[in-house]
Amino acid sequence: MIYSVGIDLHQGRHRARCLDDKAQPCDGFSFQTTPQGLALLEERIFRDGANPTIVLEPAGLPWKMVAVYLRSRHPDCRLVKAKTQKVAALRRYLRGPVKNDRLDALTLAKMPFIDPEKLVEIYLPSAEIHALQRLTRQRKRIESAISGRKIRISAIVDGYLPGVRRAFDDAWSLPVRAFLRSRLNPYAIVREGEEALHACLSKACPRSKWSRAETHLVFLACHSVAEVCELSRSAGTVNEEFFTDLQDEIARELRLMESEEAESESLAHRIAELYRKLYPSDNLTSIPGVGEHTAPIFLSAVGDPARFHSQSAFANWEGVVPGARQSSDVEVKGLRMTKAGPSIMRMGLYQAGDIGRRWDPQLAAVYHREMVYHGKNHRQAMGAVMSHLGARVFTVLKQDRPYELRDTEGSLISKDDARRLILSKYQVPEEIRRERRRRNPKAINVLGASRKDRETPTYRMHEAAKAPQPVKVKVVSRR
Repeated sequence: MIYSVGIDLHQGRHRARCLDDKAQPCDGFSFQTTPQGLALLEERIFRDGANPTIVLEPAGLPWKMVAVYLRSRHPDCRLVKAKTQKVAALRRYLRGPVKNDRLDALTLAKMPFIDPEKLVEIYLPSAEIHALQRLTRQRKRIESAISGRKIRISAIVDGYLPGVRRAFDDAWSLPVRAFLRSRLNPYAIVREGEEALHACLSKACPRSKWSRAETHLVFLACHSVAEVCELSRSAGTVNEEFFTDLQDEIARELRLMESEEAESESLAHRIAELYRKLYPSDNLTSIPGVGEHTAPIFLSAVGDPARFHSQSAFANWEGVVPGARQSSDVEVKGLRMTKAGPSIMRMGLYQAGDIGRRWDPQLAAVYHREMVYHGKNHRQAMGAVMSHLGARVFTVLKQDRPYELRDTEGSLISKDDARRLILSKYQVPEEIRRERRRRNPKAINVLGASRKDRETPTYRMHEAAKAPQPVKVKVVSRR
């Protein structure tokens, strides 16, 4: 009887290999994602009343329809996934170095015998959760494209028209966009005069008054650029014809950027609609730092919180935990975070955590401790904040109740009192920030002395549903 099945998925034909309860090959075949192919798969692996463990490698999208079909036809079947690194290592051990695919169906089928504890059940979300996942990821890609275009436009304008962007108060306001769309030629601006420039910029923002003083600053910056270009005219590189072509390039980039902004806004409306339908209580936004942008990311990435049996399992899934290495009686901790989970989840935790540490005293205490006492820089300290914020997200989703803002002693506290407490007790001094940016954080502590010369207080934080309680433990460094 078939005990395990490994399925190596491709865009064309998929390969399946079956093992019996003694890990011996007992069947092998190929199939396609067609009604006939899926029926063949079902007939071959579930024959004689078998209910094997089916191991997939969820890379790309071909696995999705196969997994959905098997789960719908056999709800009790065990669909699991294995880490690519482990499967590749097992294949190298079994077969030696090869030049073709790193993974194959036979190696996948052996994983239930080699490492059964590390196999993870494949989670298939509902159609609406799956749609929310894809929409939030699409919005992330569009926002990255918008940021890239803004950086590109800024670099070009700052390079060829130095000082002009600084003359505007807001880098991407309507007057700035009007200027970028039709007024990038400093020769033409000087020739037409300041009045024509003011008419163009003031027309771009009819609801808000655009002052002549602001126009004058922009005009002076353009006049300065025109003078520099005139002095360098003999080189023949930058002249009026060049700025005409540059205007065309920037206008095109601006049109593409604005079309992407419109798509992002449309996506935001659809995401908000799905989020309200799936999660009407909206308890996630009660967590300081979690707003209308990050809450749908957390909901779609986590899906059903009941699939995680503990807070530790959730932390390992999201990947915001430090790695560890153990050999014999030596254990190394505090390595880089594993980054095992979805990247969009970590991005959301970073964005929400950077705001949440300014309003939640417990997160502020974690950030302050890591920066001041443990010698971490901003990004390293934010890793600890992200871990604690992830615990809050998991608890709120699992218990479906609002988050309660508390101080470091676990007592309820108002938002205003929490902010005052953070400003008075958990502000990181600017000199420490500068020191962390300049030096190796592992070599210094709060007073700049070597760690081997001083006691460094560390804390063990117990994350619970209400609040983490700090337990102070002194660790004496020895030579």
